[in-house]
Amino acid sequence: MRFSVPLPQLAGDDVATFARRAEELGFDGFWTLDSAVAGRTAHNPMLDGLQLLSYVAAITKTPTLGVAVIVLPRRNAALLAKELATVDQLSGGRVVAGVGLGVSDGSEAALGFPTDRHVRRMTETVKAMRAFWTQEEASFDGELLSFSGVRIQPKPVATLPIWFGGAHPNAIRRAARLADGWIGAGSQATAAVLDQLRLLREQLEQAGRDPDVFPTAKRVYISVESDEQTARDKLTPILDGMYGAPGLTDRVAVCGTAEQVAEGIRPLIDAGVGEILLHFLHESSEQLEAAAEVRRLLLG
Repeated sequence: MRFSVPLPQLAGDDVATFARRAEELGFDGFWTLDSAVAGRTAHNPMLDGLQLLSYVAAITKTPTLGVAVIVLPRRNAALLAKELATVDQLSGGRVVAGVGLGVSDGSEAALGFPTDRHVRRMTETVKAMRAFWTQEEASFDGELLSFSGVRIQPKPVATLPIWFGGAHPNAIRRAARLADGWIGAGSQATAAVLDQLRLLREQLEQAGRDPDVFPTAKRVYISVESDEQTARDKLTPILDGMYGAPGLTDRVAVCGTAEQVAEGIRPLIDAGVGEILLHFLHESSEQLEAAAEVRRLLLG
């Protein structure tokens, strides 16, 4: 069982101190948000998730470094492949790339991003990046991307895993066919994710893949305080504001004492989720220590 935490992602945050302390506490991984341009969280002053991982790669040794989810329809396959491979090299092979379709705020066309065939763009980008990483002279022949004899260096240290996000049944089916892992969205409640996990397991079996070895994770928004109401009151304006979704905290977050938060997360572990991202959004240093207690309780 793996437990990971989010890296502080606002300008001015003391990321170095946080990352070193999280590694000391035994957390297995760090995750960042993509906060894509023209996405529903783009109004937040977040540092770029991949650049932040590059910084943390230099000051930590063992935690995996994940970003979820990169909105692939707004990325160039060749440039992204090189960026991910670069961070993977700098970190000694610790990168996990979470990818997805994202949600638009309606401004993507004005910024020059394509607005059609998002699913095709995503799946072809995944296949193209794998070609860049595994072939000395990469070739790919798709409907939207087609190239041959392309050299991109450096390659990742080893196989760089691409995990899919997404809650729609079609997204789950794509993950079962094409992904190296799946991460459940923080904006999805536990009950919904349990249903998604059941579908994922069915689809993996139909694809001839072993569900018991297929990596899964869930981002869980948490707030740990001396009582549930205080925890919820601190998280609500931040989480609801980040997504522009009033009521989201009440629907999806797990709030309360460390014991209450641990019990709220336990059904995900019982369902076989392999990694829990304990995603807090306020008072990072204090919440990191509290998350360590949640981890201790869940590990027993």
